[in-house]
Amino acid sequence: MGLRCVYVPMTPIVDSDNDSTSLDGDHDMADDYDSPLTDLEDTGSTGSSGYSSLEETFSESSGSEYDGKTNNKKQPAKKRARVANLKALSTGVVLATNGSGRKKKTLSLIVTMPIDILFEIFGLLEPVDLLHLSRTTKAFRKVLLSNNAVSVWKAARVNRGGVPNCMPGMSEVEWANLLFGGSQCYVCGTKGITRIDFGIRRRVCTSCLKKNLVYKPNFSSTFPSLDPIIMDLTPFTNIGGWAHGHASGSKFFWSDDVLKVAAQLGIYQKDVHMFKPGAKKRLEDFKQSRKRYVDSVFNHVTVCDGWVNRDREHRQLTVAERRSQNKELIKTRLIRLGHDTNDVARMFNNRDYTIDKELTDARWKRLLPRIEHNLSELKEQWRLQDQRNASRLRKTHLQVMYDNYVRQLRRGPAPPFESFLERCDVVDFINGPPAIEPESDISACPAFAEQFPEFCTGYVHQTKLALIRSLGSFSGISQDTLALQNQGTNTPEEILLQLATSIFQCASSRSLPLITWDKVQYHKCHTYRAWSTMKVACTFSISQSGILAARSLLRLVGLDVKTTAATTMDQLQHLFFCSNCPPKQENGGFYRMAMDWRRSVIHCVEQSHREPRWELLSAEQLRVIRGSHAPEYPKATDLVWYCNQCDRHNGKPVNKATVIDHIRWHGTTVPKQGVDFSYDMAPVELPPPGMKFFISPPQLSRPSTKPHPSTKPQPSTNDHRCIHCNRSQRRFILEGVKQHIKHKHKISSPVEGTDFCKIK
Repeated sequence: MGLRCVYVPMTPIVDSDNDSTSLDGDHDMADDYDSPLTDLEDTGSTGSSGYSSLEETFSESSGSEYDGKTNNKKQPAKKRARVANLKALSTGVVLATNGSGRKKKTLSLIVTMPIDILFEIFGLLEPVDLLHLSRTTKAFRKVLLSNNAVSVWKAARVNRGGVPNCMPGMSEVEWANLLFGGSQCYVCGTKGITRIDFGIRRRVCTSCLKKNLVYKPNFSSTFPSLDPIIMDLTPFTNIGGWAHGHASGSKFFWSDDVLKVAAQLGIYQKDVHMFKPGAKKRLEDFKQSRKRYVDSVFNHVTVCDGWVNRDREHRQLTVAERRSQNKELIKTRLIRLGHDTNDVARMFNNRDYTIDKELTDARWKRLLPRIEHNLSELKEQWRLQDQRNASRLRKTHLQVMYDNYVRQLRRGPAPPFESFLERCDVVDFINGPPAIEPESDISACPAFAEQFPEFCTGYVHQTKLALIRSLGSFSGISQDTLALQNQGTNTPEEILLQLATSIFQCASSRSLPLITWDKVQYHKCHTYRAWSTMKVACTFSISQSGILAARSLLRLVGLDVKTTAATTMDQLQHLFFCSNCPPKQENGGFYRMAMDWRRSVIHCVEQSHREPRWELLSAEQLRVIRGSHAPEYPKATDLVWYCNQCDRHNGKPVNKATVIDHIRWHGTTVPKQGVDFSYDMAPVELPPPGMKFFISPPQLSRPSTKPHPSTKPQPSTNDHRCIHCNRSQRRFILEGVKQHIKHKHKISSPVEGTDFCKIK
């Protein structure tokens, strides 16, 4: 019967969820622990013989130490037991009636067992269990805090395993309470104090340490009236309140311990002052005993600190093993419930379920709903993540294939890849459920790559249609005659895109004017928005300033602005001066830039001339320009050269050396550029740069501004006339005609031959 009662009271007292044996004080033991054991004080003094045997172990004079105090309080008068309780004590079973009339047993009579049997039961427990029992009822407290229970506490300490002996000057109960009594501060009650300072034999928070510890050098200033020898008689610690747990060579004393030792020392010193017999010897014996006590405490601190470290490591290892076992047990149970093995393993890789206690059926019943809820959330997150990964993989492969296709295109503007992603079938493919094997998504991409040519052709078709409509609205041509046809390359609409006045611009970048569709289809523009990495499609529109410049050039050479093609202007090889730009000075001379018609259009747009004004170079001026060394443009290695005498290189331009060798086979010994061979201007980004035409030759050395003494200044002659004043025969000197043109005709930089001339 005794063996069956060993673990019965412990099940409700020591909760398996609360590891109270932890020295770090992770779980506090409340004094008001709710125990199913009935308070024995309610049984009255007329109990059974078992209760009398328990009561016989106490007397009013038998003290019991707990927290350093002696229990000598006078017990209150016992309440008179009810008749029902007396009947229950006599039978040994308390009958509790409920609605069904069934009888229920209780453990309230366990204390009626003989005291020796109770001690045998208590001797199988650990210190934390005894502390719990001592806090359940007053009767258990009396039993466990009595002097007769010392052997029980020692046995419990042995059962705990490796616990060092009591600190000198402490009882077994005080020692158990210090090690396992909870994590509250001994002074203020703050919870969570994990470290025990064995030097001062207390578990104290940092704030209370700072308030109560006395630093050895500050002893005299803190206690000016005390004898400094007290420091040799008081236990100390090497860890101060500001040391953050790190020991030092300094000594710190607990203020209450100092005052207690001072009071004891004062008694012996008083006897010496009163010249009592043997007082000096007793004083000396007291000092020596206290010094030995301090030394023993100091030596025992090292033993206790070592045990704390070893016990902490052992508990950490035990907890780690229990966590690992619980983890595998949870996995097994979830799989048995029908959850997928991979999902369960993936859940533990994402979230760590650290269960330190034994995984009982009750605890598993509480944990299962939360674990299944987390697993359901994780499965949804994994599904969405797998979907995003699959979509990103498909999109990446499609973009690589699209970029490779566009890179191989030699002509025609290419739409951005984002436009291709907007197609319905592509959207369904990218946002479709992920395949079991990622290779399946990759193998499906080539089927969509077959749509690239049709997609790009349609984009070019729409671009042409938009440009033709823009030209029609700007030129006043009827929209019905500008409907883009689906077949044929020599349609009126196609010819319209090749006119010299068909000049466009890219709105996505600050590019140069694009003369004819040939320049548009070779235009490569990679513009990125500052807030996004997505490419922006090139948006083409007409260049109004470029069209106005081209029309003025065509009228100057006498060609029709509505029918003249750009290639016709290229073949004429005219050069032009810009009348809006004054001559520039170089090395004492003045020059003007002679430009072809394409460069002239670009120049007018770049300089933002409101009204294009040109001067056509004469045959003599052209002879001078072509006689000078012209810069090589484009490069001889560029594959843009073709023969003008045959169509061999049409669509397949070659480099300059190849085309020259080809023309020699035609019998031309010295081929001339622009006559025998030319270059395709479409793939070349810019036309040839202008050439300098000096209207006054540069001087090798700058002439002196001072007149020579032997020479006389030549008088100015009136040999200049204003061209704008046709009917006037007024003559001017050179500076006079310039000032006249500036003020009257509002031309800031008059040019000879255009604004004024010299009379011969």
